[in-house]
Amino acid sequence: MAYSLLNHIQGKKGSRWAQFVRDTGSENLLVVAIDAAKFTHKVLICTFYGDVLVKPFEFDASLSGFERVKKQIQLEKDKHGMQDVVVGIETTGHYYEDLVRRCHLEGFHVRIVNSATTAQERDALLNWSKTDNLDLMAIVQSIIHGRGTSNELSSGNVHTLQKLTRARRELVDERTATQNLIRMHIDHIFREFQGKSVWKNGKREHCQPFSKLFGKAPRYIMRHHPHPSDILALGEDWLRALSIRENLKLRDQSIKTLLEFAKESISQPKKYVEADIFLLIQKLDRLELLDHQIKVLERKIEDLFIETEGAVILTVPGIGVVTGAEFFAEMGDISDFDHAGQLIKLAGTNPIVKQSGGHKPTYYGISKQGRRTFRNITYQVGKSLAVNNPEMKQRYLDLKERGKHTRQAYVALGNRMIRLAFSMIRNRTLYSTDQENYVLINELSKKLRAANVKKFYEQHISSTVCLSA
Repeated sequence: MAYSLLNHIQGKKGSRWAQFVRDTGSENLLVVAIDAAKFTHKVLICTFYGDVLVKPFEFDASLSGFERVKKQIQLEKDKHGMQDVVVGIETTGHYYEDLVRRCHLEGFHVRIVNSATTAQERDALLNWSKTDNLDLMAIVQSIIHGRGTSNELSSGNVHTLQKLTRARRELVDERTATQNLIRMHIDHIFREFQGKSVWKNGKREHCQPFSKLFGKAPRYIMRHHPHPSDILALGEDWLRALSIRENLKLRDQSIKTLLEFAKESISQPKKYVEADIFLLIQKLDRLELLDHQIKVLERKIEDLFIETEGAVILTVPGIGVVTGAEFFAEMGDISDFDHAGQLIKLAGTNPIVKQSGGHKPTYYGISKQGRRTFRNITYQVGKSLAVNNPEMKQRYLDLKERGKHTRQAYVALGNRMIRLAFSMIRNRTLYSTDQENYVLINELSKKLRAANVKKFYEQHISSTVCLSA
């Protein structure tokens, strides 16, 4: 009986693996399992049926170590008359990447196995132990069962963009942590600087001198006059003069509230909080450095993103440069995907469905079995679209009317954007909308610098388009 090449139970990757084994012959395959580590890898060589040809041995994580393994592979291949070599490597941190690239260069058939897959294989062995040798056995079993993927590691602009956007995300998280430390120190120094509760007409209200704690004026005061005694020593006139001299743009109401809070502050005398003041200034220095690094990184991300095919999603209202770049980078190369549903599964935002017999299917939460970074940005994209995209906002309201939780609606919109982005990138089309006030040049100008707006038109539309129209 003849079967379609893409008719495998595991989909396209299963079909490709089955066809490869069928064409080569399982008896002609030499299986090599590698357990990657930082300094010393471990390898096992066996047949496709699990017969061990070379017992596990270690080799150093360098070219000399790889050459040793390659020599041993060639010896076993010649000795047993094998035609092809399948190398299974578990995704251990980033240590496996150099091995994968080197194996591809040698012409080996590489199978990249997820660590969760090998964990399930170890469980199937009914052994709660975890050793390097058991990991190698699990990798071999995963290969025999057709697990893993043969895709090459990502490279080029998409890979670089992914590194940059993930680095930015780490810096943003670090900035948030730094801001929280600043809040803690300022609580010890001047408790009411972040605001306090006041009673007006019998109701409690939160009153604060500054609308944003990390604006220019609050930062200056925290650095130079952090304690209530410093504020009282300056007084109203000096605070106003200071605002003019340093261009702080302090409002009269802010000055009045600040002096009032300083006068009634419960904070300790300044001599008891010298350590907090010292640490506060250090954290402010770190915050300024992080702000600068994030700003520089965002400009680099913009310049790189505009050169990729994914830049077309910037034509969607509600998708900014950084959000769009991170979203596209986590999607990666879509050429190996047949439909957007596969990308949704990659993100782990696909719903879990359980059905048996004649019972109706029950839909639980999302699977969370995909890539966490992709899942996080999908949620953020959905949240942004719900606020800034009129059409998506209406979809969000419809989902809420149907009883969906807010976070469920955000995920649904994120999945909708995955489908939309997949179609736009694959077909090289721009966002289409019936919005009367939607103008492409205006949408791009809000997000990109002028030079990059021009570059977008040249690369994704036409160099002959008049930008002044």
